[in-house]
Formats: sequence, structure tokens, C-alpha cells
Amino acid sequence: MKSLLIFTLLFIPFLSSANTCHSLKDVAWVLGAWESTNQGSVITESWGKVSEITFDGEGATYSEGKLKATESLRMVEMSQSVFYLAKVSHNPLPVAFKLIKCADGNAIFENLNHDFPKRIEYKSTEANSMMVIVSDAKEKGFTVDFIRSNAK
Repeated sequence: MKSLLIFTLLFIPFLSSANTCHSLKDVAWVLGAWESTNQGSVITESWGKVSEITFDGEGATYSEGKLKATESLRMVEMSQSVFYLAKVSHNPLPVAFKLIKCADGNAIFENLNHDFPKRIEYKSTEANSMMVIVSDAKEKGFTVDFIRSNAK
């Protein structure tokens, strides 16, 4: 019984750290160019590696061939955490989301103090596709299904 207790106490930290990430290496699969087409709209997102601790990204939405919205994105390691920064035109400053959970091909960023979104989840669904779920961490939100493109 004593050895079971010791084993459990030693094993629990590994279980909790299996879902938290402290390095961009854990989300490097997002690097590259991505595209989603849906009913005349095209959404693009591209990520490039600036350094071992910084990825820069760009997002754009086109409707009927015209640019409708852009966003500047960044993932950065700092203070033993990973943060996702999004700068959109209607916010004067970038909004930060902390990486709270990750596993192979899945990364969840949260900022529960932000109005919307509160959660941004990236899921690698196949070798050349990913899903981005943008939500209020409850029922409100939307999903974008991306395929890897040859751009960038």
C-alpha cells in the first residue's frame, strides 16, 4: 500500500504536465500557410518561425475577392508559459491568451477576462488540415476548418 501511494505521488506531476506546454515546440505543427473556403469567403492564416521562442502569424478574411479583415498574430514563450497574441483592428491593443492545455495536435489558449473570444483552440485534424475553434468557452462561437496551402 505504501509503495502504491509513493508511486501515485510521483506519477501525478507527470499527468498534470502532460496537458500543459511550456515551449513553442509543442505547437510547431501550426507553422505554414492555411486556407479555408466557405460560401464565397476565404480565410487565410499563416505562421512563420521568427526564433525558438517566437512565431509570427497573419490572418485575413476575403469576401467576394475583397479583403474584409486582417489580424496580426504572435505566439511567444515567456516566463515558462506560451502566449497567443492577437491584434485586430477594433481593439487598440493586442489581446493575450495563455496556452492552458496541449497534447499532440491540440492547443487551447484562454483569456477568461476578454469579452470575446475567451478561448481559441487549434486542433490538427489530419496531416494537412486543422480546425480552429473560437468561443466564449461555453456555447457561443464558431469553427474554421483549414487546409494547408502552398502560399507563404
